[in-house]
Amino acid sequence: MAILNFKLLIEYDGSAFKGWQSQPSDRTVQAELEAALQRVLGGHRVVVNGAGRTDSGVHARGQVASIQLETSLTPKQLCAAINAQLADDVRVQDLSPAADDFHARFSAAGRRYSYALTTGHPVVGRQYIWQVRYPLDPDLLQDCAGLVVGRHDFAGFAKAQPEQDSTDCDVTLSRWEQQPQRLEYQVAADRFLHHMVRFLVGSMVEVARGRFTLDQFARQLSRRSGGLNVYRAPAQGLVLEEVRYDRRQGTDNGVVAKEREAWG
Repeated sequence: MAILNFKLLIEYDGSAFKGWQSQPSDRTVQAELEAALQRVLGGHRVVVNGAGRTDSGVHARGQVASIQLETSLTPKQLCAAINAQLADDVRVQDLSPAADDFHARFSAAGRRYSYALTTGHPVVGRQYIWQVRYPLDPDLLQDCAGLVVGRHDFAGFAKAQPEQDSTDCDVTLSRWEQQPQRLEYQVAADRFLHHMVRFLVGSMVEVARGRFTLDQFARQLSRRSGGLNVYRAPAQGLVLEEVRYDRRQGTDNGVVAKEREAWG
Protein backbone atom coordinates (compact mmCIF):
# COMPACT_ATOMS: atom_id res chain seq x y z
CA MET A 1 0.00 0.00 0.00
CA ALA A 2 1.38 3.41 -1.00
CA ILE A 3 2.05 6.20 1.46
CA LEU A 4 -0.48 8.99 0.92
CA ASN A 5 -0.30 12.68 1.82
CA PHE A 6 -3.35 14.41 3.30
CA LYS A 7 -4.31 17.98 4.16
CA LEU A 8 -6.44 18.56 7.29
CA LEU A 9 -8.50 21.64 8.16
CA ILE A 10 -8.78 21.82 11.96
CA GLU A 11 -10.85 23.89 14.38
CA TYR A 12 -10.21 24.02 18.10
CA ASP A 13 -11.00 25.90 21.28
CA GLY A 14 -7.60 26.58 22.78
CA SER A 15 -8.86 27.28 26.31
CA ALA A 16 -7.85 23.88 27.73
CA PHE A 17 -4.76 23.35 25.54
CA LYS A 18 -1.16 24.31 26.24
CA GLY A 19 -0.79 25.33 22.62
CA TRP A 20 -0.39 23.33 19.42
CA GLN A 21 3.02 21.69 19.76
CA SER A 22 3.40 18.39 21.61
CA GLN A 23 4.89 18.62 25.10
CA PRO A 24 5.93 15.86 27.52
CA SER A 25 3.27 16.39 30.19
CA ASP A 26 0.75 18.97 28.91
CA ARG A 27 -2.35 18.59 26.77
CA THR A 28 -1.73 19.99 23.28
CA VAL A 29 -3.63 19.94 19.99
CA GLN A 30 -0.89 18.13 18.07
CA ALA A 31 -0.64 15.42 20.73
CA GLU A 32 -4.43 14.93 20.77
CA LEU A 33 -4.54 14.51 16.99
CA GLU A 34 -1.58 12.13 16.94
CA ALA A 35 -3.11 10.02 19.72
CA ALA A 36 -6.42 9.86 17.83
CA LEU A 37 -4.66 8.80 14.63
CA GLN A 38 -2.67 6.17 16.52
CA ARG A 39 -5.90 4.61 17.77
CA VAL A 40 -7.48 4.73 14.31
CA LEU A 41 -4.40 3.09 12.74
CA GLY A 42 -4.13 0.32 15.30
CA GLY A 43 -1.10 1.63 17.15
CA HIS A 44 0.86 3.05 14.21
CA ARG A 45 2.20 6.52 15.04
CA VAL A 46 1.85 9.35 12.52
CA VAL A 47 3.34 12.85 12.89
CA VAL A 48 0.86 15.70 12.40
CA ASN A 49 2.59 18.77 10.95
CA GLY A 50 0.72 22.01 11.65
CA ALA A 51 0.86 25.24 9.68
CA GLY A 52 1.35 27.30 12.84
CA ARG A 53 2.32 26.63 16.45
CA THR A 54 -0.42 28.48 18.28
CA ASP A 55 0.31 29.32 21.92
CA SER A 56 -1.45 28.22 25.09
CA GLY A 57 -5.04 29.50 25.11
CA VAL A 58 -5.10 30.56 21.43
CA HIS A 59 -7.95 29.27 19.26
CA ALA A 60 -8.20 28.25 15.60
CA ARG A 61 -10.95 28.10 13.00
CA GLY A 62 -8.59 27.51 10.11
CA GLN A 63 -5.54 25.61 11.32
CA VAL A 64 -4.09 23.38 8.61
CA ALA A 65 -2.06 20.21 9.10
CA SER A 66 -0.55 17.56 6.88
CA ILE A 67 -0.04 13.84 7.49
CA GLN A 68 1.50 10.97 5.57
CA LEU A 69 0.22 7.44 6.08
CA GLU A 70 -0.88 4.17 4.54
CA THR A 71 -4.63 3.57 4.70
CA SER A 72 -7.43 1.85 2.83
CA LEU A 73 -9.97 4.32 4.23
CA THR A 74 -11.42 7.03 2.01
CA PRO A 75 -10.73 10.64 3.10
CA LYS A 76 -14.31 10.93 4.38
CA GLN A 77 -14.00 7.70 6.37
CA LEU A 78 -10.60 8.70 7.78
CA CYS A 79 -11.92 12.11 8.84
CA ALA A 80 -14.90 10.55 10.61
CA ALA A 81 -12.70 7.98 12.32
CA ILE A 82 -10.31 10.64 13.66
CA ASN A 83 -13.16 12.81 14.94
CA ALA A 84 -14.69 9.85 16.73
CA GLN A 85 -11.49 9.69 18.83
CA LEU A 86 -11.32 13.41 19.65
CA ALA A 87 -12.78 15.47 22.49
CA ASP A 88 -15.40 18.13 21.80
CA ASP A 89 -12.91 21.04 21.80
CA VAL A 90 -11.03 19.95 18.66
CA ARG A 91 -12.35 18.71 15.32
CA VAL A 92 -11.08 17.93 11.82
CA GLN A 93 -13.50 19.91 9.65
CA ASP A 94 -12.10 18.63 6.36
CA LEU A 95 -9.58 16.04 5.17
CA SER A 96 -8.49 15.77 1.56
CA PRO A 97 -5.68 14.23 -0.54
CA ALA A 98 -2.69 16.53 -1.07
CA ALA A 99 0.21 16.67 -3.51
CA ASP A 100 3.26 14.62 -2.50
CA ASP A 101 5.30 17.78 -1.84
CA PHE A 102 2.62 19.52 0.25
CA HIS A 103 3.65 20.41 3.80
CA ALA A 104 1.24 22.38 6.00
CA ARG A 105 3.94 24.66 7.40
CA PHE A 106 6.59 24.95 4.69
CA SER A 107 4.12 25.25 1.79
CA ALA A 108 2.14 28.05 3.44
CA ALA A 109 2.12 31.40 1.63
CA GLY A 110 0.28 33.42 4.25
CA ARG A 111 -1.74 33.32 7.45
CA ARG A 112 -4.60 35.42 8.78
CA TYR A 113 -5.45 36.01 12.45
CA SER A 114 -8.23 37.86 14.23
CA TYR A 115 -8.18 39.36 17.71
CA ALA A 116 -11.35 40.38 19.59
CA LEU A 117 -11.62 42.89 22.43
CA THR A 118 -14.34 44.83 24.16
CA THR A 119 -14.60 47.71 26.62
CA GLY A 120 -17.90 46.25 27.85
CA HIS A 121 -18.56 43.45 30.30
CA PRO A 122 -19.95 40.44 28.39
CA VAL A 123 -20.81 37.27 30.26
CA VAL A 124 -21.60 34.88 27.40
CA GLY A 125 -18.45 34.31 25.36
CA ARG A 126 -16.17 36.17 27.76
CA GLN A 127 -13.57 33.38 27.46
CA TYR A 128 -13.01 34.33 23.79
CA ILE A 129 -12.50 38.08 24.12
CA TRP A 130 -10.21 40.50 25.94
CA GLN A 131 -12.20 42.73 28.29
CA VAL A 132 -10.33 46.05 28.30
CA ARG A 133 -11.38 48.03 31.36
CA TYR A 134 -10.75 51.59 30.12
CA PRO A 135 -11.96 53.76 27.22
CA LEU A 136 -10.17 53.46 23.87
CA ASP A 137 -9.86 55.86 20.95
CA PRO A 138 -10.88 53.77 17.89
CA ASP A 139 -9.21 56.22 15.51
CA LEU A 140 -5.85 55.70 17.21
CA LEU A 141 -6.31 51.93 16.99
CA GLN A 142 -6.91 52.27 13.26
CA ASP A 143 -3.95 54.63 12.84
CA CYS A 144 -1.66 52.10 14.53
CA ALA A 145 -3.03 49.31 12.37
CA GLY A 146 -2.35 51.31 9.21
CA LEU A 147 1.32 51.72 10.15
CA VAL A 148 1.73 47.94 10.36
CA VAL A 149 0.96 47.28 6.68
CA GLY A 150 4.02 46.52 4.55
CA ARG A 151 7.37 44.85 5.13
CA HIS A 152 8.89 45.66 8.52
CA ASP A 153 11.29 44.21 11.03
CA PHE A 154 8.91 43.11 13.81
CA ALA A 155 11.55 42.13 16.37
CA GLY A 156 10.30 44.98 18.56
CA PHE A 157 6.86 43.34 18.68
CA ALA A 158 7.83 39.71 19.27
CA LYS A 159 9.32 37.36 21.79
CA ALA A 160 13.03 36.96 21.06
CA GLN A 161 14.05 33.63 19.54
CA PRO A 162 17.82 33.33 18.96
CA GLU A 163 17.46 30.68 16.24
CA GLN A 164 15.58 33.05 13.89
CA ASP A 165 17.73 34.33 11.02
CA SER A 166 15.18 37.01 10.03
CA THR A 167 12.50 38.99 11.83
CA ASP A 168 11.07 40.65 8.70
CA CYS A 169 7.41 40.05 7.87
CA ASP A 170 5.27 41.37 5.01
CA VAL A 171 1.86 42.38 6.40
CA THR A 172 -0.81 42.47 3.71
CA LEU A 173 -3.82 43.25 5.90
CA SER A 174 -4.03 45.18 9.18
CA ARG A 175 -7.27 46.85 10.26
CA TRP A 176 -9.76 47.13 13.10
CA GLU A 177 -13.41 46.33 12.42
CA GLN A 178 -16.37 47.40 14.56
CA GLN A 179 -18.52 44.36 15.37
CA PRO A 180 -21.61 44.24 17.60
CA GLN A 181 -20.37 44.98 21.15
CA ARG A 182 -16.71 44.43 20.26
CA LEU A 183 -13.72 45.49 18.16
CA GLU A 184 -11.97 42.91 16.01
CA TYR A 185 -8.45 43.22 14.62
CA GLN A 186 -7.76 41.46 11.31
CA VAL A 187 -4.14 40.88 10.31
CA ALA A 188 -2.57 38.80 7.54
CA ALA A 189 1.07 38.33 6.62
CA ASP A 190 3.46 36.00 4.89
CA ARG A 191 4.72 34.92 8.33
CA PHE A 192 4.34 35.81 12.00
CA LEU A 193 6.88 35.93 14.81
CA HIS A 194 6.32 34.44 18.27
CA HIS A 195 3.59 36.43 20.11
CA MET A 196 3.69 39.08 17.35
CA VAL A 197 -0.08 39.62 17.03
CA ARG A 198 -0.56 39.78 20.80
CA PHE A 199 2.26 42.33 21.20
CA LEU A 200 0.85 44.43 18.36
CA VAL A 201 -2.68 44.41 19.81
CA GLY A 202 -1.51 45.10 23.36
CA SER A 203 0.66 47.99 22.24
CA MET A 204 -2.09 49.48 20.05
CA VAL A 205 -4.38 49.43 23.08
CA GLU A 206 -1.74 51.25 25.13
CA VAL A 207 -1.72 53.99 22.46
CA ALA A 208 -5.53 54.07 22.19
CA ARG A 209 -5.92 54.51 25.96
CA GLY A 210 -3.47 57.43 25.95
CA ARG A 211 -0.47 55.89 27.71
CA PHE A 212 1.78 56.18 24.64
CA THR A 213 1.72 58.15 21.41
CA LEU A 214 1.30 57.10 17.81
CA ASP A 215 4.83 58.36 17.17
CA GLN A 216 6.20 56.05 19.86
CA PHE A 217 4.40 53.12 18.21
CA ALA A 218 5.85 54.09 14.82
CA ARG A 219 9.36 54.37 16.26
CA GLN A 220 9.05 50.94 17.85
CA LEU A 221 7.98 49.55 14.48
CA SER A 222 11.01 51.08 12.80
CA ARG A 223 13.28 49.68 15.55
CA ARG A 224 14.15 53.16 16.83
CA SER A 225 14.08 53.93 20.53
CA GLY A 226 10.73 55.56 21.22
CA GLY A 227 10.15 54.70 24.85
CA LEU A 228 7.17 52.45 24.06
CA ASN A 229 6.68 49.66 26.59
CA VAL A 230 5.23 46.88 24.42
CA TYR A 231 2.38 45.02 26.10
CA ARG A 232 1.28 41.48 25.26
CA ALA A 233 -2.49 41.06 24.98
CA PRO A 234 -3.96 37.94 26.61
CA ALA A 235 -4.31 34.77 24.55
CA GLN A 236 -8.07 34.22 24.67
CA GLY A 237 -8.94 36.87 22.08
CA LEU A 238 -6.67 35.44 19.36
CA VAL A 239 -7.88 33.11 16.60
CA LEU A 240 -5.97 31.59 13.68
CA GLU A 241 -8.58 32.15 10.98
CA GLU A 242 -6.97 30.98 7.76
CA VAL A 243 -3.82 29.61 6.13
CA ARG A 244 -3.33 30.28 2.42
CA TYR A 245 -1.26 28.31 -0.07
CA ASP A 246 0.18 29.16 -3.45
CA ARG A 247 -1.08 26.74 -6.07
CA ARG A 248 2.47 26.33 -7.36
CA GLN A 249 4.14 24.33 -4.62
CA GLY A 250 7.73 25.28 -3.89
CA THR A 251 7.60 28.77 -5.46
CA ASP A 252 6.95 32.18 -3.97
CA ASN A 253 6.63 34.24 -7.16
CA GLY A 254 3.60 36.48 -6.98
CA VAL A 255 2.47 35.25 -3.58
CA VAL A 256 2.59 38.63 -1.83
CA ALA A 257 0.65 40.32 -4.63
CA LYS A 258 -2.00 37.60 -4.49
CA GLU A 259 -2.27 37.89 -0.71
CA ARG A 260 -2.69 41.66 -0.87
CA GLU A 261 -5.59 41.21 -3.32
CA ALA A 262 -7.15 38.30 -1.38
CA TRP A 263 -6.98 39.91 2.07
CA GLY A 264 -7.08 43.59 1.20
